[in-house]
Amino acid sequence: MNDYNLSNAEAALMGLLSEQPMHPYQIEKEVKYRDMRFWTELSMSSIYKLLRKLEKAGLVIKKEEKSPENRLRKLYSLTSEGERKLKAKIGTLLSEPEHTRWNVDIGTYNSNLISEKDVQEAMHEYRLSLREKIIGYRKLKEFLIETGCPPHRLAVSTRPVYLLEAEINWVNSYLKGKFG
Repeated sequence: MNDYNLSNAEAALMGLLSEQPMHPYQIEKEVKYRDMRFWTELSMSSIYKLLRKLEKAGLVIKKEEKSPENRLRKLYSLTSEGERKLKAKIGTLLSEPEHTRWNVDIGTYNSNLISEKDVQEAMHEYRLSLREKIIGYRKLKEFLIETGCPPHRLAVSTRPVYLLEAEINWVNSYLKGKFG
């Protein structure tokens, strides 16, 4: 399966498996603990679906074992091909900026359809929402530091702050330009 292109969700899931083999339940616990639902496309239902897809593609292998309660459990780990594909995907993700679609662009493009007062109020609310998100990311950063998170993972909480601050600067500029 040399032509298999990993999705971002698959890469996030495989990143967890690169740390150690895991059961689907373990993966779900890690996704929840690391707050990965917020910054990845992983959910409990998608984990099982992605594991089956990756297994079929030969990128993960499944080993069945009995639990201490004598239940059959599935333990997933990366294959060497899976590790190779994951490393290639990481390189791509780090080197190629994505095109971000901002919902606010649709609103500003069509803002002539509502009153100027409504535009101003909406943009002020948008700016407040951006500030709240920044507070959330700063709290996440504190939590990650407290738990000994390595610097390369800490970036998940710091990079969005820069983007959100830039967006606030844009809102200020937009309001100043439109309304003086």
